[in-house]
Amino acid sequence: MKKTEPGMSPFWDYIGMEEQVIEEGYAELRINITPNLHQRRGSVHGGVLASLIDGAVGSAVRSTLSQDQVSTTVELKINYLRPAKGSYLIAKAKLSHRGRTLAVGQAEIVNPDGKLVAMGTATYMILP
Repeated sequence: MKKTEPGMSPFWDYIGMEEQVIEEGYAELRINITPNLHQRRGSVHGGVLASLIDGAVGSAVRSTLSQDQVSTTVELKINYLRPAKGSYLIAKAKLSHRGRTLAVGQAEIVNPDGKLVAMGTATYMILP
């Protein structure tokens, strides 16, 4: 399982998202919080959190794909639980279902204090 390296995903590079762990059906991503990720009230923008959940579940899905397969998000649901503040965030994702054409996973985002900031689920279509 090859990690997403800098230069492979311009959007990930732009917001600073990095894979920390990738194992069969599991992934952890980290993002360092910078001022350009803030919304007007000083916490991390919800779109960044959604991207982190989508990316984490996507990495967990990718860990199960063969060389000739790709996947794409077909559904994403987020629950925002508290303002995201601190120096970084970690998203931990695991798959709950991996079928022939669909995979479903859950992710949780925690702040540096280990407090749950957001959680979500994502469904991915697996393409040949």
